[in-house]
Amino acid sequence: MRIFQRYLIKELVQIFLLAIISLLAIYILLEFFGKLDDFIENQVAVKFIVLYLANQAPFFAAQFIPLALLLATMLTLGSMGQHNEIIAFRSCGFTLYQLSLPLLIAGAVFCLLTFSLTEYVVPPTFARAKHIKTVFVKHKKEKKLLNLKDVWYTSGRNIYHFNKLDPGSKTIQGVTIYRLGPSSMLVKRLDAGKLVYRQGRWVARDLYIREFVYRDGRSSLDRFQHQDSAAVAINEKPEDFLIPQKAVEEMSIRELNHYIDKVKNIGINTDEYKVQLYNKFFFPLTCLVMVLLGIPFSLGSKRSGGFARSIGISLVVGFSFWFVLSFSLALGKAGILSPLPAAILPHGLYTGLGIFLLRRNI
Repeated sequence: MRIFQRYLIKELVQIFLLAIISLLAIYILLEFFGKLDDFIENQVAVKFIVLYLANQAPFFAAQFIPLALLLATMLTLGSMGQHNEIIAFRSCGFTLYQLSLPLLIAGAVFCLLTFSLTEYVVPPTFARAKHIKTVFVKHKKEKKLLNLKDVWYTSGRNIYHFNKLDPGSKTIQGVTIYRLGPSSMLVKRLDAGKLVYRQGRWVARDLYIREFVYRDGRSSLDRFQHQDSAAVAINEKPEDFLIPQKAVEEMSIRELNHYIDKVKNIGINTDEYKVQLYNKFFFPLTCLVMVLLGIPFSLGSKRSGGFARSIGISLVVGFSFWFVLSFSLALGKAGILSPLPAAILPHGLYTGLGIFLLRRNI
């Protein structure tokens, strides 16, 4: 690595650290004073206040990294422009592409850092912060399960409907099971007053069995029987029917993908979760997009008021990106856009803008 590349990266990292620490400090103060009434009213111990803010910090750090990187890029190049260092570099034969390359490499490294933070650090810390807020700040019980009453669940060619699930006793009240044949026609229906899971198998109480046959384009009842108690062939265990109630921020990409499969089985629209899944993939690329935008904006800054102008432009560009991203994700959750385009469209738009401005300045 050349000396000027090390110099650029060193300046970038120093300003970035100052920016991210400042943004986090502002967040902690706003979060603390925003919930001060709750802390005082519920007599929350100082230990839990500190733990709550500390566990919230990684999530907001991940959100602030792209903005801090944009600010660092603009201030680094803006400072060099004020001191005529860019002119000196260009007079030595360096192109603006060569000056931009180490910053873009740093942006790529920050993409990996942000991805690691959101994938491995944010989920457990966000879950702890949510637990502390619910239990120790608001003194409420956590809602651990998404579905306990009036449950629909699909698995293969089986469709289940339960009136009520009781995870503690591993029993299900008011059971209806529809079994479909190869052509998706109903071949059997089972109705039971109760299902009980014991020793690795399901036992039905007050069981009614109806078997259907398909003739002349319609299904008709072929056989009917009633049993007071009988074993029922169900592959799922009790925990397979239970969906934990978790926020998207509490899950890694793998966990969220698995969660989508489970939620889909109970008939819930998964578009919102799919949008968030794709956003988890593409959000770290925001770091590279911000560097790409920061370079041409900083090269176009004037000497007078350069730092103030850089900070102002950084805030406008950063918040405009977040507005477009939030709007696009909202369209995806509402079903107006498909999940993948909703997550990737803002990054494509701002990457194109950055490339256009960079080519115009070079």
